[in-house]
Amino acid sequence: SAAAAPDHRAAPDWAALGRDAARVTAELIRLDTSNPPGNEVLAAEHLKAALAAEGIESVLLTSTGTRTSLVARLKGDGTARPLLHICHTDVVPADRAGWTVDPFGAVEKDGLLYGRGAADIKSMCGAQFVVLRELKRSGVALKRDVVFLAQADEESGEPDRHAVWLTAHHWDLLDAEYAVNEGGFSLWKDGRIARLDLQCAEKRYVDLKLLARGTPGHASIPNANNPVHALARAVARLSEWAPPFETSELAASTIRAQAQAEPLKTAAAGLTGKDAKAAAARVAKLSPELGALLRDTCAATVLKAGYKSNVVPGEAEADVNCRLLPGRDLNAFLEDLRKVLAEPSVSVKYLGPPLDAIPAMPFDGPFVEALRAAAAEAAPGAPVTPFLSPWSTDAEVFRSRGVKVYGIDPPLRLEDKERAHGNDERIPTAAFEPYTRLLYRLTVLLAGAG
Repeated sequence: SAAAAPDHRAAPDWAALGRDAARVTAELIRLDTSNPPGNEVLAAEHLKAALAAEGIESVLLTSTGTRTSLVARLKGDGTARPLLHICHTDVVPADRAGWTVDPFGAVEKDGLLYGRGAADIKSMCGAQFVVLRELKRSGVALKRDVVFLAQADEESGEPDRHAVWLTAHHWDLLDAEYAVNEGGFSLWKDGRIARLDLQCAEKRYVDLKLLARGTPGHASIPNANNPVHALARAVARLSEWAPPFETSELAASTIRAQAQAEPLKTAAAGLTGKDAKAAAARVAKLSPELGALLRDTCAATVLKAGYKSNVVPGEAEADVNCRLLPGRDLNAFLEDLRKVLAEPSVSVKYLGPPLDAIPAMPFDGPFVEALRAAAAEAAPGAPVTPFLSPWSTDAEVFRSRGVKVYGIDPPLRLEDKERAHGNDERIPTAAFEPYTRLLYRLTVLLAGAG
């Protein structure tokens, strides 16, 4: 069993822990770590000082410039492999003109904490910091090391992003059996956590470069080897490509949990039946967002060619962003894509780190068992459901090395969910208490030695 023996020490003051998590979150929001450029060293040094005040040692890991992560560790007895808590301290930029408050002011009003990072994902950093601090203060005996990674550079999405550097150069500090990361969705409704969507997998983020090479020349002369034309044909074929639907149980479960209204509810119910492909097509027509969970997708996002209107250039290029279903073999996918593009002069180059196909995390076993028990305390009545996210996090970097990574996000109302990268990003302040309690109880149940 995953659960440790009952802890008969006095229970933590959950309300106080929630207030502390909100306070730490506000402190982090006030540090502008917009990426680019990041400046995550500001958050790393702030957390390091706060941990030191609690007698918790930590190290700062800098890849370049101010691109700095923090790693702290509470030692266990070594009878089980570590539990890793991951959050990221960088945020996407904020256009102040679109905000009604200072995006880096951590303004609290009407029961909501506003600020860039309030939802994505400095609130998670605040809660995880308090979990580590409370474990230290209470002296809970641990069978696993509990590791806290406040990571830089998650928002960039670049192939050489900081997480790749971290795992390549400091894996000894990060190796773990389980990890808690962002990527799921926790619904805040009627003053409580009403649903916990546990991210067990995510569509894989794949950046590609299409490069057409041809013969440069004067635009007045017909040119059969015009690379702009070849690239345009390839991108047109890409836009018309409809990869086949695949109806996994994880995708179906995710869609059913979100498809509460007709006719989408009926369509979702058929995803695991004999007419699953037809049901998938109906879901995709009714909800493109949910339909994206049932197939690979690609979108051309940047086009570059030429330097003068009367000159045919020698090259033309396009940036393409694809999102692949869990377990998809990248090389096989690229071969299929080249056949779709059907342009010999257009090459396809993958820009990301070399990663094997990454399967979904199991929705059973010690982690899920411990989470259900923790949710029964912190979010009574809230169903815990497996979740496939259409978006991507840095979980793939850790999953590719064998860590079982699950996403448990801070609770948000539906109306706040879409603000994560938008204007007036916010989180209900009352959500900090049950969320911090959830992460604390999960940690004790999974890592406690009792």
